[in-house]
Amino acid sequence: MGGVFEDDVGSWEELARSDPLWAVLSSDEFRRSALTSAAEDRFWRSGEEHVDHVLRILRHELVPGFEPTVSLDFGCGVGRALIPLAARSAYAVGLDASKTMIQRCEERIADCAVSNAAAALVDRRIGAADVERWGPIDFIHSVLVFQHIVADQGFALFDQLLELLVPGGCGFVQFHSRSPGGEVARAVKALRFRSHRFNSLALKSRIPALRDVVMLYEYDVLDLLRHLAAHRISDVVVERIDTGRGGYDVRLYFAKFNGSEEAFELAGSQMKIRSRP
Repeated sequence: MGGVFEDDVGSWEELARSDPLWAVLSSDEFRRSALTSAAEDRFWRSGEEHVDHVLRILRHELVPGFEPTVSLDFGCGVGRALIPLAARSAYAVGLDASKTMIQRCEERIADCAVSNAAAALVDRRIGAADVERWGPIDFIHSVLVFQHIVADQGFALFDQLLELLVPGGCGFVQFHSRSPGGEVARAVKALRFRSHRFNSLALKSRIPALRDVVMLYEYDVLDLLRHLAAHRISDVVVERIDTGRGGYDVRLYFAKFNGSEEAFELAGSQMKIRSRP
């Protein structure tokens, strides 16, 4: 039997077919019906700028001189961040739950003549066997993805990504923590979350107030830190991103303790946490 997770994957697959760039960055200039060459250039350039920003903070705040060997981009979509990651890593692997997004990402890899990147389909489980062909993962990355995954499934996937990260590796993951919008939008989202039947009907509805309410799932920051601590993450930088009307996301930059679990415990299982303005 399906559920909210399956509905969300189905919705993502439909967007991948109909409006792939807007599905990644929900600005009207990236809608297929309005897309210009200049807007498309801005879309791809935003991926370059984002990856440079992330690596700059990791090197400045956590691991000076950090250079990824194998980067994993979870929720790679059309490859907006994956291609820049490949240019800054020995190899880059993209994972996505949408078959169509994977196809579009592979097309982008080919169009850019990138030889050190690959994309693969995933579901609710990411295991070592899924990525071992590319070698140990020392950088995990995910942006604008977990906000579209129901929290219990998202935490499980986050744990799996953290387990794949080798000691000494780094990560960047963005989460949604507080939804913007009025009471009507919040009520519709709550009802869609509680009722699989209503969620399915809303996705097919011709009523914009039902169909166009984007599902944004909230994650508690303290819960996120607990999951990091459980995977020997020793150093974390937290960045808050306001999304308007009282909403905000959190971006987590982190480094994994470079040693065993036993050594981490002997060191006091300490996690250093600081925030960016």
